[in-house]
Amino acid sequence: MKAAPIKTFFTRLFGMHTEERAWGRGAEGEERVGQLLEPLRPRGWFIQHDVKIGRTGANVDHLVVGPPGVYVINTKFLSQKVWVAGHVIQVGGANRNYVRKGEAEAKRIREELSAVTRRRSLWVQSLLVFVDAELVVKEQPRNVPVLGAHELVPALLAQEATLEREEVVALARAAHRLATRD
Repeated sequence: MKAAPIKTFFTRLFGMHTEERAWGRGAEGEERVGQLLEPLRPRGWFIQHDVKIGRTGANVDHLVVGPPGVYVINTKFLSQKVWVAGHVIQVGGANRNYVRKGEAEAKRIREELSAVTRRRSLWVQSLLVFVDAELVVKEQPRNVPVLGAHELVPALLAQEATLEREEVVALARAAHRLATRD
């Protein structure tokens, strides 16, 4: 359902927060991170955007499979200060459960990819990527590294290769099936 045109005009004019505006900014952030990831494709990386997990409408912003492994990327487009100290992440002074959500997404993707590929073990890393936020990282979370958008691709390319080409292709096919199922 669309917002009323007059309401939309005034909320945009005065920078007021609405659910419609939040969804739009989120989508813009996901698109920006998606564009940053594209140069990885010619280097043997597979990238899938907006991957559905489960039947509740939950999704993963980006699922990336490359020589180092599988990455679940959660994108946040915020113009606020983001403070990170271990598992505590605050946005504008308010605590957010981003680490727990990232851990759950990685676990779900690991389970689903393992089931499809019949792998007994699979490493899946969740990453939290902020676009345009003022990041203050005192201590990285244990299981979900926090990065600025500009750090993402260099961080991925710096990882040591652990998968053979055939494994990357098999995992990419499985990830594609996950992303395109109904």
